[in-house]
Amino acid sequence: MDIGKLLNLVKSIPKEKLKTDAGLKEVIRDLGRKTGKSFTDQELNQYVAQFRRLARTENVNSLLNKLGQKGIKESDLNNIKKRLR
Repeated sequence: MDIGKLLNLVKSIPKEKLKTDAGLKEVIRDLGRKTGKSFTDQELNQYVAQFRRLARTENVNSLLNKLGQKGIKESDLNNIKKRLR
């Protein structure tokens, strides 16, 4: 998926939905539908737990560093940084 499309999807998520587990599950389900995937309740619970863990322990810079380690191109990382400003 194009980085621009992904960032636009993320920006379109209402912040209120990220505050509750039910809202997170709804957001993950919707994103899954947009990418052609469906998730079981167990998978949704795992993704919600993972999101909560990341929200507590990570910041933008550490997430960008992890993306770089996973093989994301430097130009894509620069585009993400520009859009986050």
